[in-house]
Amino acid sequence: MIPFTARPRTSLYIAFMLKKSLLLILLITAPLFAVETDGTVTGTLTVNGKKFVLAHLYARKREAWPTDAKQLGAENVEELSCGVVELLMTNEPLSNATITSILQNDYKGSKTIRGVQLIVDAGGKYKWTENFLLESGPVDTVGITQTNGGIEAGKRWTGHVECNNQFVNETRAFSVKFDAKIRPQFTIEEKAEAIPADKVADEFLHNMQGDWTVAFWRGVGCWSATGTLSVTERSSPHQFAGVFHLEAEPGGAVDEDMTITLNGSKVHFEGGKVSVPETTWTRDVFDAELRKDLMIGAMDQSMIVLKKKAAQ
Repeated sequence: MIPFTARPRTSLYIAFMLKKSLLLILLITAPLFAVETDGTVTGTLTVNGKKFVLAHLYARKREAWPTDAKQLGAENVEELSCGVVELLMTNEPLSNATITSILQNDYKGSKTIRGVQLIVDAGGKYKWTENFLLESGPVDTVGITQTNGGIEAGKRWTGHVECNNQFVNETRAFSVKFDAKIRPQFTIEEKAEAIPADKVADEFLHNMQGDWTVAFWRGVGCWSATGTLSVTERSSPHQFAGVFHLEAEPGGAVDEDMTITLNGSKVHFEGGKVSVPETTWTRDVFDAELRKDLMIGAMDQSMIVLKKKAAQ
């Protein structure tokens, strides 16, 4: 063995070690930016004869936009009141930033990512439309297109869809079979100042008590809720008691007791007594990001935004 101090220090050796180190860094860090898939997919995308294996699936529920209405053939966006579900099936894992850019129509494409984007009317009336995720970004199925298959909604969304598309000199085709758990990812338009991690505990203790408006609460299914959260008292040094007064659609009036604590840098909500049967409303357990006079919570099947009411 050559002693460490006696190893050659040629430029070739140094370049080799730098390349090896860079490869190691990429291998270690790349998975950290990728998002866990939302289910399983088997299938392929073929573009002008080149085949891509689709092995990564991301399934998200979001609000509908006018472009969705146009693609789905709806008269207007109000016809898509239940929102849409996007099923993204790709040859490479996607980062959260890439998924968000696709959902918000900001995706500009990639040299290596190829895939299929299914946009589904969550209400079921207008079925679905499809885009190809190519180097230039999402490409609609203009031209001569033949699509077959079906999608079934439920606790999990399953389906088998095949599509053949020809436009001028371009030929594209895909065949996919999938099983997905849908997650909510709505666009939150409320803006509020972020709170530094070392200030969260102080903000929690001094600003939690009072009334909060439910500015947004929507789920994977076709339901939503409005109302208020009244944080009535500080029940222990690091705990508050509160109650949601809600109007759910569907479901009607709902009251839900809450125990509110701090979980690291997040506000933790633990549901208690509910005023209606569990078949109508089940108790909620979730964490929320605390901002200045704003909280944003994500649950397995819904998202919520709470906005602090100004003191009278």
